[in-house]
Amino acid sequence: MDPITYEVVRHRLLAVVAQQSAVLKNVSGSPLVFEANDCNTGVYLPDGQIAAMGPHIVFHSGSMELVVGNIIRQFEVESDGVSDINEGDIFITNDPYSGALHLPDVTMVEPVIVDGERIGWVGSCCHVLDIGGMTPSSWCPDATENVQEGLILPPTKLVERGRTRSDIWNLILSSSRLAPNLGLDLKAMIAANTHARKGMLRLVDRYGVDVVKAVMATMLDKSEIATRERLRSLPDGVFQARNYFDADGKKAGLHRVEVELTKRDDTLIFDYSRSAEQVPSIVNCTISGLRGGVFASVLPVIAPDIPWNSGVMRAIEIEAPEGLIINCAKPAPCGSATVGGAYMVKNTAHAAVSTLAGIDDVTRSDAMAESTGAIQVLHIGGLNQYGVGFGGALTEALCGGGGATPEADGADFVGPHEILSYQFNNVEGEEVAFPLLWLRREFNTDSGGAGRHHGGTSLSAAWTVHDADFVHGVHMAHSLSMPASTGLHGGLPGSTHAVTVARGTDVNEALATGRSVTGAADLQVDPAQVTVFDSNPGEQMFFPGDVMDWSFHGGGGWGDALDADPETIARDVQEGRISETGARRHYGVVLAEGVVDAAATEAARADVRRQRREWNRALVEEFAPVTGEARVVGDRLRIVAGHVACECGRTLATSGEDWKQYAGHATLTADELGEKVRLHPDLVADAHACPGCGGLLSVEIRHHEDAPLRALTLA
Repeated sequence: MDPITYEVVRHRLLAVVAQQSAVLKNVSGSPLVFEANDCNTGVYLPDGQIAAMGPHIVFHSGSMELVVGNIIRQFEVESDGVSDINEGDIFITNDPYSGALHLPDVTMVEPVIVDGERIGWVGSCCHVLDIGGMTPSSWCPDATENVQEGLILPPTKLVERGRTRSDIWNLILSSSRLAPNLGLDLKAMIAANTHARKGMLRLVDRYGVDVVKAVMATMLDKSEIATRERLRSLPDGVFQARNYFDADGKKAGLHRVEVELTKRDDTLIFDYSRSAEQVPSIVNCTISGLRGGVFASVLPVIAPDIPWNSGVMRAIEIEAPEGLIINCAKPAPCGSATVGGAYMVKNTAHAAVSTLAGIDDVTRSDAMAESTGAIQVLHIGGLNQYGVGFGGALTEALCGGGGATPEADGADFVGPHEILSYQFNNVEGEEVAFPLLWLRREFNTDSGGAGRHHGGTSLSAAWTVHDADFVHGVHMAHSLSMPASTGLHGGLPGSTHAVTVARGTDVNEALATGRSVTGAADLQVDPAQVTVFDSNPGEQMFFPGDVMDWSFHGGGGWGDALDADPETIARDVQEGRISETGARRHYGVVLAEGVVDAAATEAARADVRRQRREWNRALVEEFAPVTGEARVVGDRLRIVAGHVACECGRTLATSGEDWKQYAGHATLTADELGEKVRLHPDLVADAHACPGCGGLLSVEIRHHEDAPLRALTLA
């Protein structure tokens, strides 16, 4: 076809998906869908490959192919050529072992059939408020098997030849504590898919079946070609990254998630085989979460300017034996997969991919330290201020800080980068929907990881029960005792989550008398009634007088914080992102009445660099200076003439060796990592600095029994 027709049809397909999303959000009525955008839509090839995907949860890029593939396998009878996939059929599933991410993520897909030929599929999915299970919200901290987490829907025909199967419909709604909400979500997905199917049929009427099919196939081919060309321009090598769960949903304990990324010619190979085994708790994810976490990391870093579809994914291979925490086998529960296993895959894959991207001029600007290294989920329910049963999640829990880049500080309140259109309710919206009263919502000062560019600031807030007898909560969170928003190239990690619950305070009396109250610190409270959580809070009850005080992960930093612009740090102090103490301790910036004391700052930074130059070195061999064309492989590190060198001119090692063995080494405390960082007692924070200039080159947090990683090895 001519290129103009191709572009017109391609953009029309993208518009169909965008309109499909609008229909889904407008019909649903769920705050998780129309506010937090916890949903996605798409158009797929006949075999399930993604032709165009919606601008919301990128994790679903890894699940929808599997969903369609499993439907085809179940409903196509290859032996006698009979197919039970008909015009007007709509299929539903939420089974993580059939392609969904976790049970609350309900997915519907519908074939697009023209004159008896299936030319593609349309699909949508959204997080529903309750699908049964042990606990309201279907987040079940005590689950040890997936059957305890709610109604499991294997690929099932909900609509048959245009007629809704009322038996299946009633069965699904009867499982939910919030059946009216669930019914609206199901109708929203049906409406969205109907709109998209009609949009594709209008395209067929105008351009013909062959043109529409050719455009969809070509979209994937062009994205694959562009992705492979991009990869071939990057150097081959091996890149490692690691992170840990500090809770499995029920109890504390460290569980490793580790990746070795091999970039070879035009292919990325992600090997997760050294990750921990699956656990009898809900943080596991299935292969769909593993794929989604990887794709959500590759797409924005390697392919931000390439149309996102399955063509990009053809250049990616994933290796992980079944039975791991990031590729679990039945009957492992995985109700927290989206903020558990899949999320930690995203963290580690993103760190490895950003290390790769950072060594090339074309992709360096898209490399980024980690954003919002973990998400808290607090789903609440009960009888609201109107005396009506309710349920929903507090969307501000997504409000972490963005990772820093080589060119800029991380964005404030940006949330996880796999949610492309992330947004959260304002206070007034939350108070209308829920029987809660907010005491504050503000900058979480010192939450961004320090660096030449610092991580974005997260949110800090406090609220109390208002005009209700109680609120039931299911609170899922990990990384309360360790940072998960890792920095890059000497950047420090962002803050850890902080959760404090004060019981039986005088908050209502204080408000009645006009006292200013911003949190439990302003109230009378028995110290024995204050709980500071260092592990997953789980199921809780909140009553009048109780105050929840919480804050979230800040973004990771990029590069040595002593290289940050002092005037920029002074501005951040003035605006509340950084405290004066944090500016002095981590950036070496000394302020006098808010103004940079240039001489004192220079002296403070010189003293820190002198101390770093005196750090111990495992190997003390000195290398002669080298000259030649340099390749940037970090913020300060370069490869020059077969050697690794610091930008100051100090040669550290040959490029075939681990340069960390020749660099200065120290173990950092939690206070040295950040003002609001906790460090689990079984973790150590290794820091490495140039023995020539004292520049900080790397910070790695690892279990004391795990060997240090070699983050980058070029072929």
